[in-house]
Amino acid sequence: MTRGQIKILVGVDFSRESLRALRAARALAGKSGGRVTIAHVRPTSNARAAVIEERGDLLRGNPKRLSAAMAEHYARLLRGLRVSSEEKALLLRGGAGWELCREARRRYDLLALGDRGRGRVASFVLGSTVQEVLARSTIPVLVVRR
Repeated sequence: MTRGQIKILVGVDFSRESLRALRAARALAGKSGGRVTIAHVRPTSNARAAVIEERGDLLRGNPKRLSAAMAEHYARLLRGLRVSSEEKALLLRGGAGWELCREARRRYDLLALGDRGRGRVASFVLGSTVQEVLARSTIPVLVVRR
């Protein structure tokens, strides 16, 4: 890591908490001359992604069109984050905790997450993404709380 230049990976699920983590990461990067990469992890299956994203309407259409429709959906969500020219946005596929840790190992100094995401019931039953990331990450993790 170059002194003063921190590379931050921010995991977002578009919840208020993850957007708070994005704001914190942007502020930290602004103060240190660092760089922010925004990552959203979607399920591998387009059908599962449509259900999780509450886009059941896409499941009623042409199955061959589902992949393109989900790609459009995620592109729209990522555009809504107003990614600056100095930032990068990634759309990863797989399990959120696993994929964020795998990406973070590649070239980042810090991984930032909100303390809770959209899956509050799932986190109670399965363990949250934050807990998984804290257990797996090989780089420091910033958990942004309310």
